[in-house]
Amino acid sequence: MSLVAQRRWIMPTKPGNVPDGIPALVAQVLACRGFADAEMATFLAARPQEDGPPMLDLDRAAERLRRALAARERIVVYGDYDVDGIAGSAILVRAFRQLGAAVAAYIPNRYEEGYGLNPGALRQLASDGAKVIVSVDCGVTAVTEAALARELGIDLIVTDHHHPPAKLPEAYALVNPRRPGDLSPDKDLAGAGVALVLAKRLLGDLAYALRQDELLQLCALATVADVVPLRAANRVLTRAGLEALNRAPLVGIRALVERSGLKLGRVGAGEVGFVLGPRLNAAGRIADAEDALRLLLTEDAAEAKELAERLEQRNAERQELTRQVVAGARERAADRTDAWATIVADAQWPAGIVGLGASRLVEDYGRPAIVIAIDGDEGKGSCRSIAGVHIAEALADCDDILIKHGGHAMAAGFSVAVSRIPELVDRLDAIVRERLQGVRPVPTVRVDAEIAPELLTAKLAVELASLEPCGAGNPRPHLLVRDVRVYDIRQVGADADHLRCKVTVGRFTFDAMAFRRGDHAEAMTDAGRVDAVVTIGSGLRGFVELELRDFGPVGTAAEMEAVGVRGDLAPSVA
Repeated sequence: MSLVAQRRWIMPTKPGNVPDGIPALVAQVLACRGFADAEMATFLAARPQEDGPPMLDLDRAAERLRRALAARERIVVYGDYDVDGIAGSAILVRAFRQLGAAVAAYIPNRYEEGYGLNPGALRQLASDGAKVIVSVDCGVTAVTEAALARELGIDLIVTDHHHPPAKLPEAYALVNPRRPGDLSPDKDLAGAGVALVLAKRLLGDLAYALRQDELLQLCALATVADVVPLRAANRVLTRAGLEALNRAPLVGIRALVERSGLKLGRVGAGEVGFVLGPRLNAAGRIADAEDALRLLLTEDAAEAKELAERLEQRNAERQELTRQVVAGARERAADRTDAWATIVADAQWPAGIVGLGASRLVEDYGRPAIVIAIDGDEGKGSCRSIAGVHIAEALADCDDILIKHGGHAMAAGFSVAVSRIPELVDRLDAIVRERLQGVRPVPTVRVDAEIAPELLTAKLAVELASLEPCGAGNPRPHLLVRDVRVYDIRQVGADADHLRCKVTVGRFTFDAMAFRRGDHAEAMTDAGRVDAVVTIGSGLRGFVELELRDFGPVGTAAEMEAVGVRGDLAPSVA
């Protein structure tokens, strides 16, 4: 295999003036991301802003819950089975504990009940005496279920952050910042972020202050794991939550950190996204999410240790299933290389794993991907998208084909009759082509800055740390280095699919990792020197390490510059 870059590099725009007090490279990165000079200091500070108008129905929801507490009515928190729903549910349960009330929490089984509110669960909860149900990270599309709740004498309070459908459920209260007419400022909150807003309103400022640290660390877990933009309020909540997590973690989080091999004091957004989040998600992906919820609620260290061990085992199972699904999905996707959206289906794939397969297909082809798990006569699909294709809106355009659907701009899910999958494939292919205006997307990586070799030092890593927490909407800076030496190149990972090497840049040598590029080890060895786009992080020993986001033979950067695609002129799908 020849050494070749896997993506188009979008070269950085020229830096402007550097505001006082901000390192030049940090200012360059922020300028490339659209920040005006006056906005940079505010972004870096990540301080809480004054509250704007409240979300629609927020006060109505809080008032109903207070009445329920006063009357000792049975309240149930009903959450989704991913990290966002689990952590958001834990936020509300802990808030009720602070108020001296014990409430039940219910997380549906992905395989037996599917996503969101379902009639069977509502009937069972009603027979158990529930008078108020509060959904977390689900419910905005539950029109039929909301009507059933009313029939059953249940006041349903929906808290959600997903894209609202044209017809909203007639719930007692519907708290979602994306609702039409909602004037609240923070539209990109995770489901746990919406739950946190309700918890704060319910507790009041004083009681919230007493529980702020524990609730914020739960919110940070969810916000990072749900891949919502880490800007504005999400950046503030995540930074504060990670600080609390590292300083005084909840009992369950401490156990999870220790079992996964991380070090308290050095848990950042990357560790949540790639280590803690997958372990919490693994419970719901493999079986049910009860263990993950119990871990986030327990105050018993022995129980926490046992639950963390079980999640570790579940995650190992999840990793093996992921390898199988990704291999199968890639094989099927190869049959339609000219598609505008990669859509594959199979009866052997677990519904809890297909989203991970969709993410890999987006990386492979640079276009929206949908992986469908078939169970009998119904398929459950998970979607991942790219800039320019709002996948939840695309699914809404297929409403007549689908049984149900919902999600965000970049990720969504649906159910569909197996007999209608071919029709869905054709419809979505046409929708994606139309939304991309007939221009095929190309996998890209947006370079934030080019740096001289002598500047790549530990001091630079400290300066760039001011941009943390990094993730969706605020990725770690992509830095271009030219003509660097690479050696000690080897394949690593269970399937030898990753590449580890040493990189000499100027006077310094760094350990480096390139994920899912193990098949380029021989070509890189033959080349000896490369142009590379890298990010800077810290390894387990605290030393600066590089991640090679893309690389090619010396001269690749010059070729990318010759293409003439710069800044916002390029349709990024990275």
